[in-house]
Amino acid sequence: MPFRILFWSGLAGTASIVLSVTSAALAYRGRKGERYSLFNHFISELGEVGISRRAWAFNGGMVLTGILLLPFAVCLGPVVGGILGWVGAALAVVAALGAAAVGMFPMNTLRRHVPAAMVFFYGGLGMALVVGVAILVQPADRAAIPKIASVLSLVTALAFGAFLVLPPVVIPGFDPINQLNPLVKAERPRFWILPFMEWQVFAWTVAWVFGMAVFVGWR
Repeated sequence: MPFRILFWSGLAGTASIVLSVTSAALAYRGRKGERYSLFNHFISELGEVGISRRAWAFNGGMVLTGILLLPFAVCLGPVVGGILGWVGAALAVVAALGAAAVGMFPMNTLRRHVPAAMVFFYGGLGMALVVGVAILVQPADRAAIPKIASVLSLVTALAFGAFLVLPPVVIPGFDPINQLNPLVKAERPRFWILPFMEWQVFAWTVAWVFGMAVFVGWR
């Protein structure tokens, strides 16, 4: 039963987030009438009430996605097994709740939104890293998920780690509440490394959840 729940919850969660993000991005027009770009817009700008035309779709989609992924997160424990599997499951629950909180606290209130996002980022980092190690050390005769899935976990963890570690190192006096504010720059650059790195996190997280669901579904 946990295998089936993880499979369907993972598929439902990834479908929810992809549809809500795509819907909001296609209708988006910024403060200067610009279209949405993966290269210089933060993901959360899709949920900025009063600016994003379909902020409701993004914010509601984030809350729904977090709820849909909770069964996926919980089932990682019995599916992967062992202490690491359960620790990874707990971190996945934290990440799912963080994702839902991002939708509950749109970026209009950055002092609430940024901590919610950080719960997701740090939970996601721990989730990918711990589950990846748990998959790698599974006994060969009881491997629920192919060990190749640990590579996907490693790449996903690297995406999270780069986004969380590099900006404070290379940007003097880095303040996440300030730096994640699109108004911090008088003129939005055509390529802005911070939102682009955030999109890498998004892409690899979706790939990770979908991949875990598919690996379990093929079992």
